[in-house]
Amino acid sequence: MALLEDFKTRFPEFDISTADQYVPKLEPSLGCYWGGSYDTACGLEIVLNLLAHLITIETNGLAESVKGQSSRSVDGVSESFFEGMSNASQRGAWFDNTKYGQRFLFLTRRRQGGVFV
Repeated sequence: MALLEDFKTRFPEFDISTADQYVPKLEPSLGCYWGGSYDTACGLEIVLNLLAHLITIETNGLAESVKGQSSRSVDGVSESFFEGMSNASQRGAWFDNTKYGQRFLFLTRRRQGGVFV
């Protein structure tokens, strides 16, 4: 199946016209973000989540909020903070801005064995 059709099937929450507009424009740049294969089940899921993240950023900017962003006010002083999945990486922080980016990070993170103490 073509990338556009795979995207529409995997993410029906995106408007069809949005997918038709952005997927062909973003497809050539996917290798800049993910150099892996699209032909495997994991590669397909990684690429589709990457596309969903990029389209969300393109259409909504960084206004798409995710869980982990909090704010509070005490005695007229306001504080906001974000507790994302990534740790100390600007790349990771950028992907943390959408649920699709978070999935991309999770799927591309190197798998490590258990930690024994």
